[in-house]
Amino acid sequence: MRSDLTRIQQIRRDDILAAAVEAFGTERSEDVSIAGIAVRAGTSKGTVLYHFGSRAALQEAVVVDLFERGWNFMADRMRGIDEPAELLYAYLDSNLRFIVERPTHVIAVHRILEGVTLPDQAPDAIEQLAEILRDGQQRHRFGAFDPVVVAKLIRAIIDAASYHLTEAADLDIDHHLDEAIAFVERAVGSRRRHNSPQSKDPS
Repeated sequence: MRSDLTRIQQIRRDDILAAAVEAFGTERSEDVSIAGIAVRAGTSKGTVLYHFGSRAALQEAVVVDLFERGWNFMADRMRGIDEPAELLYAYLDSNLRFIVERPTHVIAVHRILEGVTLPDQAPDAIEQLAEILRDGQQRHRFGAFDPVVVAKLIRAIIDAASYHLTEAADLDIDHHLDEAIAFVERAVGSRRRHNSPQSKDPS
């Protein structure tokens, strides 16, 4: 977010970004134009270009905004959790629920990334997840596996779920999320304390 904008300019920029999300999320990427986004935002093409410079820059802003919102959403729900198995659960649940709550934005990013290559918006995501897994192993909450490899596999599951969760209109979301999380927990040998009476840690 640019810090040199006035409050009114920032509101206008946010309106344009929201219009771009809606456009890319509901139209084919090749059909989206700066002029069309300007109409959606109730402004002019010149104002859109003033804030973003080009269609490519606006596309990148849509992608960056999703990742920033996603991380903030997850961080709020992971804050203060020290138990690694509970932290892994919070990581998975918050990530998947964020996808469910912002389907248009997720679809917009899918469509944008089909046609362009942008810098990785979350280069540390694998290492952050791997660190949760390492901590869980050290504290005997998870089984034996390569944390980096498994972190990559979990991220691949989440990325794939982002397509399924946003395309299936009649999906039982809670059931799908429960099954996805349970699958990962079984894979890492999670001993989350409130899974069941049998899973409580005796120590």
